[in-house]
Amino acid sequence: MISAYTLMYDKVFGEMVHPSYTYGKDGYVFSKVTYTEFGEYQIAFADMIKKIQDYCEERDVPFVFMFDPSKTTVLKDELADGINYNNEWVSQFFEELDKRDINYVDNTELMIEKTEEGEAVFNQKYNAGHWNDLGAFYGVNNTLENLKKFFPQIHINEKNDFDVEEKLNTSLQVSKFPIHEYEPLFIPHYTLLDLSEEYQDEVQIDSQHRTFLYQINENEKANGSPKALVFQGSYINQMGYKFFANSLGEYIAIHNYQNVINFDYYFNLFQPECVIFEVAEYTITDSYFDYEKMLNMNLNPVITSFDDLDVEEHSINKCIIEKEKKEKTSVVTIKGLPENMQYVYLQSEKGEIFDLKLGQDSDDYSVTLDNKVNINNLKVIAIDEDSGKKVVYE
Repeated sequence: MISAYTLMYDKVFGEMVHPSYTYGKDGYVFSKVTYTEFGEYQIAFADMIKKIQDYCEERDVPFVFMFDPSKTTVLKDELADGINYNNEWVSQFFEELDKRDINYVDNTELMIEKTEEGEAVFNQKYNAGHWNDLGAFYGVNNTLENLKKFFPQIHINEKNDFDVEEKLNTSLQVSKFPIHEYEPLFIPHYTLLDLSEEYQDEVQIDSQHRTFLYQINENEKANGSPKALVFQGSYINQMGYKFFANSLGEYIAIHNYQNVINFDYYFNLFQPECVIFEVAEYTITDSYFDYEKMLNMNLNPVITSFDDLDVEEHSINKCIIEKEKKEKTSVVTIKGLPENMQYVYLQSEKGEIFDLKLGQDSDDYSVTLDNKVNINNLKVIAIDEDSGKKVVYE
């Protein structure tokens, strides 16, 4: 009955009665337009990005923030009469990023430029909330060009890396509303080593946002392309993933919503050589990234920032180390440390440093590590800033 009612209104009145979609001009279909005002939330979001970038740069890991525009921004002229979409908050948000010296890629002008050149980087009707494969091709390449400053050997996607076909869509996404529209479909030539399933069940990830990939491109890895940790939303989960996988040596993808707030967990586990944090314009809201959790996000400073503190040495036997080893990962928990420690680190036999986090309901500190790390002969380093001490247990 709902489908019949929707189709009747479309045929008789030329109107789309749908909870998710609305007509624009010239047969264009858009997601329902939402409006955002710049405020404290966007400032907190910029602060979170700054915390992540500082954490990475202190550890000599390049970071890039990737911003992808909504279809309504790129195709404002195709919105229905009477809809005055205002996204002035975006320019204010980028001003905040500039104040913080954030390394970012804004794909807005690129998508507008390609559209004006006659390239359909967004479909006219199908998948109205996202770009298509062609848009993802250009957007990911724009980000890879930024990373090329740090990794000159990184491969920039070329169209001949893929077979480009046309896919027919006969209904709107997650809807029975009929359409007849072809969209470009990029089919990659690469062969990947996919470790996603091997790690999936051992990686902590938000129950509502569970996209996870761990793919290795042996050819690009041999060419020196980096191991990248990518926090990504639906623009990349649905289309852009194949272009990252085609260019990166190791591609570890985490669904960005809510999970990125637990950033150091993933960084310590996967030890990336670079980090990308991607968002779509309309997702910078509390429903995707929890405001209170962003405000309370706390990341360990790099351990060398405490080199000037006095060292107090103890036997490792003065604390308890518990190890829970699984197939791909191990959880290391430290118990029995004094309560006044601000930061705690774990040092492996090879000298690798990992950040321990205080449990929410206990005085225990823990970290999840890849089993590639030797967890024998560990050293615990606790920082007591109040007394100016670095307490070392070994």
